[in-house]
Amino acid sequence: MKYDLIIFDMDGLMFDTEIFYYKSWKAFEDKYNFCFDIATRNRIAGMNEDNVRDEFAKILGDYDKAKNLRDEINAYRKEGLKNYKDSIKKEGLVELLEFLKANGIRACIASSSDKEKILYLIKKENIGDYFDFVVSGEDFENSKPDPEIFEKAAEIANVDKSRALILEDSHNGYLAAKASGIDYLIIHDTSFDKTFTADREVASLLDVIEYIK
Repeated sequence: MKYDLIIFDMDGLMFDTEIFYYKSWKAFEDKYNFCFDIATRNRIAGMNEDNVRDEFAKILGDYDKAKNLRDEINAYRKEGLKNYKDSIKKEGLVELLEFLKANGIRACIASSSDKEKILYLIKKENIGDYFDFVVSGEDFENSKPDPEIFEKAAEIANVDKSRALILEDSHNGYLAAKASGIDYLIIHDTSFDKTFTADREVASLLDVIEYIK
């Protein structure tokens, strides 16, 4: 096998959470007097918490207002994620993880989400045992499209960049993956219309198995 480590993004790649996140922004438009459109969604997708707050401070013209908005949205999302019943795993996720396990290929998560949310979701979806470690938005300073998160994942795993593969869905994630010098595949989030074309992409996580082979 060509790879020793597969680096997974989480939201929109492993789990169908991005559409819920999008709707959570829409739920607060009137209260905070802003418009959350697809272009804004694409611009902040993959950013960590600090960068999202900074971006909305520009939009709202007030950092404290942006912080309050973000705090309300995070509470709204936490409640929603706590109460969902049906699985939100993306097609092919379990099959890919089983393939990696069977072939001795390590897996990790490198997501801009906070660690508490990542650990909660992988436990709720019963897939935590497949991953060696997690890198979260709290573990790095520079947000995607900066490649720091992916470089940190390879460093933690003590794996040469040539032996790792990144799986991403967002445009910022794509730019970060390209800048990292690590191989990558883009699997677009089918909850939204495709807004960019990557030079390496497959239709689903199932297709990653054939790519690795």
